[in-house]
Amino acid sequence: MTAVKNSDTALEILCRSAIKQNLGDLSGLPNELVDCVFRVYREFMTCYLNVIRQNENRSADWMPAAVRIDAELTDQMRHFFSDYQHITKKFHKLNQDIEHLKAMDRGRHIKLYQFTIDEILERCKPQNTSGGQDE
Repeated sequence: MTAVKNSDTALEILCRSAIKQNLGDLSGLPNELVDCVFRVYREFMTCYLNVIRQNENRSADWMPAAVRIDAELTDQMRHFFSDYQHITKKFHKLNQDIEHLKAMDRGRHIKLYQFTIDEILERCKPQNTSGGQDE
């Protein structure tokens, strides 16, 4: 049990570090949006670490102390690793959207700012995989 907890904690630390490296300070964004960013990063980092483990012949429980996201590797994940394509594309889109959002003049474009937040949050919702239609 402790190994899983330590692994989860290490993954959380890696995610927070990657978010800070890629997106900077998110403290000015709504909490719901920050939570969304963390969920997408956690999902992506899980896949990213699996690819690194495979490439470097590491054990399944190996966790680096720090990681820098390699653009070339993420590009490969977007195109060649079918299991990770949608997750990597979501990660890239989120990064673009957050950069765009942070560059907006919130005071002058409040409706566009809120619309962009709502769009990002909508894309962060878990996909409906039941096959049924919404009622």
